[in-house]
Amino acid sequence: MNASIYRLFNLRRDQQEADVIDEALRTGAEAVGTNLWVLFFAILIASVGLNVNSTAVIIGAMLISPLMGPIVGIGYAAAVADFPLIRTAARNLLLFTGLSLVTSVLYFTLSPLDEPQSELLARTSPTLWDVLIAAFGGAAGMVAVTRKSFSNIVPGVAIATALMPPLCTAGFGLANGRWDMFAGAFYLFLINGVFIAAATLAVAKLLRLPARGEVDVATRRRHRAIITFGLLAVLVPSVWLGVRFVEHEVFANAAGKVGRAMLADSRVLSYEVDAQGRELRLTALGDRQHEELLAQARELLGAEGVRDAQVSLRRAGERSLDVNALRKDLTEELQRSLVAQVQANDARVRQLQADVAQALAATAARGPETLGLEEEIRAQLPQVRAAWLGNPLAAAAAASAAAAPAMLVVSVDRPLPAPDRERLSAWLAVRLARPEIIVVDHIVRPSARP
Repeated sequence: MNASIYRLFNLRRDQQEADVIDEALRTGAEAVGTNLWVLFFAILIASVGLNVNSTAVIIGAMLISPLMGPIVGIGYAAAVADFPLIRTAARNLLLFTGLSLVTSVLYFTLSPLDEPQSELLARTSPTLWDVLIAAFGGAAGMVAVTRKSFSNIVPGVAIATALMPPLCTAGFGLANGRWDMFAGAFYLFLINGVFIAAATLAVAKLLRLPARGEVDVATRRRHRAIITFGLLAVLVPSVWLGVRFVEHEVFANAAGKVGRAMLADSRVLSYEVDAQGRELRLTALGDRQHEELLAQARELLGAEGVRDAQVSLRRAGERSLDVNALRKDLTEELQRSLVAQVQANDARVRQLQADVAQALAATAARGPETLGLEEEIRAQLPQVRAAWLGNPLAAAAAASAAAAPAMLVVSVDRPLPAPDRERLSAWLAVRLARPEIIVVDHIVRPSARP
């Protein structure tokens, strides 16, 4: 069993020759004309995608991005102790980064769309999850590079996912003077670059790729200390940001739940959640402070495990009322009510369809009581070809059955006129001692008459 699992996960089974891997990674780390032109066009495509908020366009840019080359080259060179390659890859990475920033700044300066969309804003708040994405992407990229059936697209997408959008977002921040966006996006790019290189180094060590240079023990220890310090310096702020992100999400979910519960009170019109300020704002009718509403909201927040949040109340007549937010809340509540009503109507229609289907399926098994009732109906309405009563006549005497409406299915060539239907329903109510009779038409073509 253990041997089978080992063969299943063995990376060396289809591993490429070490010299071929080395040549491929050195070529990818070079700043040749082709790579620079492809990077230029990829950055332009990604900038357009971020500007118009199109995920598909951003993914298209990732498919051709050569950004992976220098970063993977740095990680690989550190693993095989090739210091000239480290210097070359680092220099080319600076060149690639500078070209990307200049290209994105140029585009966003000329673009008339200067309002950041969700795709741009999503790259301005790096957290610990971005570290995981970068590490997994770098590991996947290095594994793909070392396979015999190597394709640049697989690691390119995995790594460009973490590199291209942050660089373009940093360019947007520079072009529009949004230094907060530039700082957050460039820090995200730094996180991703460092941990992609670290994951590449780890995979290269795992695969035991041969060393390309000689390093003494003291130098090796110094390099390990530098790498460890660099990883921690980049990781610690992202962990802190990740903790804050989780706290904000937990508060937003709890406050949203409490806000929806408070809407059950007719005095509460809407609510607003400020996750960063840890505040729940209620908007209520009337000119009173409604201290009981504030106390109730605090109690509900406490039940959700939120102890240090603020709850504020605004009156509907105050100027600070956000009309747009109120309109949005009322629209959402109306939509929820309409959806519930439509679902209830659909369920009722499905039940009626099932009853009709059951009635039609049982038409062939009609008993003598039903046949006798059918003769009486046809004597009054000759156009009725057949009739079937939904509930057994034997149950009509039972009190519970007598209180429930019955359904009569009649087979006709065309729908019964309204007066005939009403007269038939009234006669059946007296004939069967039922409070209500539902008459359902079953249209039968002339060729399908019984």
